[in-house]
Amino acid sequence: MNKKFRSVFLIASITAVCILVFQMYWIFNSYKTAEKNLKNNIENILNKGIETYQFSQLDLAPVLRNDDLTVYYATKKRYVNPKDKSKENSPYYAEMNSIKIPEEQLPAITAMLSKLKASVLKTINLNDLNSVIKEEFLRNNINLDFSLSLVHDEVPLRDTFYIPVHLSKKNMLVRAQIKNMNMYLLKQNVVPLLVSMVLILLSAGSLYFMAITIKRQLKLDELKNDFINNMTHELRTPISILKSSNEALLSFNGINDPEKAIRYLKINDDILNKLDHNVDRILDIVQYNDRKLSVNLVKINPDDVIVPIINRFVINENIRIEYINQLRANEIYTDVFIIDTILSNLFDNSIKYAVDQKVNILLKISSLENGFQLYVQDNGKGIDPLYLPYIFDKFFRVPEGNIHDVKGYGLGLNYVKKLVKDLSGNIAVKSELAVGTIFTIKFKNS
Repeated sequence: MNKKFRSVFLIASITAVCILVFQMYWIFNSYKTAEKNLKNNIENILNKGIETYQFSQLDLAPVLRNDDLTVYYATKKRYVNPKDKSKENSPYYAEMNSIKIPEEQLPAITAMLSKLKASVLKTINLNDLNSVIKEEFLRNNINLDFSLSLVHDEVPLRDTFYIPVHLSKKNMLVRAQIKNMNMYLLKQNVVPLLVSMVLILLSAGSLYFMAITIKRQLKLDELKNDFINNMTHELRTPISILKSSNEALLSFNGINDPEKAIRYLKINDDILNKLDHNVDRILDIVQYNDRKLSVNLVKINPDDVIVPIINRFVINENIRIEYINQLRANEIYTDVFIIDTILSNLFDNSIKYAVDQKVNILLKISSLENGFQLYVQDNGKGIDPLYLPYIFDKFFRVPEGNIHDVKGYGLGLNYVKKLVKDLSGNIAVKSELAVGTIFTIKFKNS
């Protein structure tokens, strides 16, 4: 089972990592594509802005302003015979023809004339050029701040463009430094970036959650195996005792000895009662796991409930349980069965994990502003702080290596916590190795 879980987790991890890598690559590639497109647009806008500026500096010839869009040019130069009376007295004359210019070709001609005139311009007014380029930016729905300057050479700078001024006698370059271009790119691509980041976070979160879940499942599987082993061990011991006593009665003529028979039968009865009690306890815990216990709150004197529980566990001089009642009013509302079960489990653990078989338990009950508190302290071997967060987990037992000298199923404290929760309480634990453990349980009045 572990191998299967690990294989599934490995495949899922590789798939999730591939998705994350692809998503990151897609985000990076999208950003770079948007950056490239923006730079191309800016360069085109700057070129067009400079061309528009140059054209604006040109005073068009009247013929290009005329509505008939006609251009005249000289086609022939001839010698005139003085005797020819039909001609002018001038020794030369020129015949003039006209060519009609289509309207769609007019911009090309005017641009050509603009460039010709720009070739003789001495300076460029940066304020005017800035206004023209700003209009081009707005026309293309690009809202970016920039600064312009005239330079002779290109110097590599971040977010800087160099546009040559064509036909300029001084071979000038217009340097445009764009401000906050990266921020502009992020704003323009914020939606796909956010969607991608959400997908990445969801993928990473799912992978993490899956890893935690599988890890817990593997741990639970191990704990279940330990539970089965412990339960088998605890069942095998009383079964062996029963078999031995039964064999003594049947095979060694013990049945004919009334005193011996009664002794063996009492041992068997004691063993069977313990088995019955353990089986009922396990069944109660397992059946309770998926349902909430019906709480039966009654008004009681806590001494009437707690003292019998203590007497049940103080079976010899090695077990000492001190009980202190610090309640302001000697009555509380609670569920008798839940209190009995909680204290029984805690006392049982204290006795099982005692050092040198000397058990000292202190139980105090005291009043709270809106309820009461149970305080249980023992002098057991204590719990390593490393394992404290897990002691209420189902089937969990503090690892003891290959030593199995303490009987148990790892269900008691998990059951205790569920019962405390059903009674609207909370439980906390503090422990120190070789010193002991303290459980503090606080209940609210319902």
